[in-house]
Amino acid sequence: MTKILTVRLPAELHDRAEARALRLGLDRAKYVRSLIEEDVSGARGKESRRFASEDLVGIYRLAPVAADNASVRERLRIRTAKRK
Repeated sequence: MTKILTVRLPAELHDRAEARALRLGLDRAKYVRSLIEEDVSGARGKESRRFASEDLVGIYRLAPVAADNASVRERLRIRTAKRK
């Protein structure tokens, strides 16, 4: 048995969610359902929810190590400090 959930979103968020669903090849309902399923199953830890670039881990190299969120944030912090 399924139940209906109605959610009101600001227009911009609705449009962004719609675009993201299309990029993933999903309809909006399936996209939102997958996000809820991931969250309630505990598949996403607190750390992975903080930064959207988690899917880019290891794609770029920073010096001798592969990039991860912590090393990218540290590099950005250093660059920002140098500009001041």
